[in-house]
Amino acid sequence: MLGVSDIALFAALGLTAGTLSGLFGIGGGMVIVPGLFYLFHLLALPEGVLMHLAAGTSMGIMIFTSAASTIAHHLKGDVQWAIVWRILPAIALGVALGKLFATHLNTAALELIFGLFLVGIAAKILLDWSPQPKEPKPPNAWLTNLVGTVLGLKSGVLGIGGGAISVPFLLYSGLSMSQASGTSASFTLPIAIVGTLSCLTFATQATWIPLATGTIYWPAVVMVAPFTMIGAPLGTQLCHWVPSARLKRWFAVFLLLLGLRLLGDTTPLL
Repeated sequence: MLGVSDIALFAALGLTAGTLSGLFGIGGGMVIVPGLFYLFHLLALPEGVLMHLAAGTSMGIMIFTSAASTIAHHLKGDVQWAIVWRILPAIALGVALGKLFATHLNTAALELIFGLFLVGIAAKILLDWSPQPKEPKPPNAWLTNLVGTVLGLKSGVLGIGGGAISVPFLLYSGLSMSQASGTSASFTLPIAIVGTLSCLTFATQATWIPLATGTIYWPAVVMVAPFTMIGAPLGTQLCHWVPSARLKRWFAVFLLLLGLRLLGDTTPLL
C-alpha cells in the first residue's frame, strides 16, 4: 500500500518532469525514468527489475503527455504530418525491437546505457551544439527510415522520447525550430503506444509484482501522468520569465550528476 509521502513523491516527479519539458523542450522521460528508478527503490520493489519497470512505466505515462503535446502543437500548425506518416513504420519497428532487446538486459546494463545517454545529453547542452537549419528539402526515404529505426530503438530500450535525435534530423531537413519541435513531439505518441504494447507483450520480468502488468507499474502511471500535463504549460510560461541560458546550464549539470550517479550504481557486467 502506498503512503501519502509516496504519492507526494510521484506527484512531485510528474510536476518536475512536466515543467522541465515545457521549459527546455526536452522529453520528460529523461527525468521520469531515473526518478521512477529511485522511487521504486524506496518502495522496495525487486532490485533486479527496477530499470525495466522505470522504462516501461515511462512509456505508459508518455501516452498521456505526448497526446496532449501533439494536440497543442497541431493546433499551432507546427506538426508536419507528411513526415510523421513516412517515418511512422520505421519508428514502430524500432521501438518493438528496442523493447524486445531490453528484455534480455539486466538492470545494471540498462543503468549503464541510460547513464551514458544522460552524460551525452548534458555535454550537448553545455557545449551548446545545435544544427543550423537548411533550405527546406524533404528528407529522402532511406534516411527517414534509418533515423526512424534508430530513434525507435533508442526509445524502446530507454523508455524515453526521441527529441535528441529527431529534432536535429528535422532541422537538417529544413524545418523551422517550431516545426521541428512540434513534429518531433508528435513522434512520441506512436513511440509511447507501441512501447506500452511491447511492454505488455514482450516483457515478463515484473508480471508477478502486484499492480504491475509486464513492466508497467500502474499506480505510478496514474499518479505521475496528470502532473506532467500540469507542469508542461507551467514550464512553457516560465521560459519567458527566466533567462534560459543559465537555466539550461543548471539543467545540464543536473543531468550530468544524475548520469554519473547511475553509472556509479552499475555493477560490473562481465
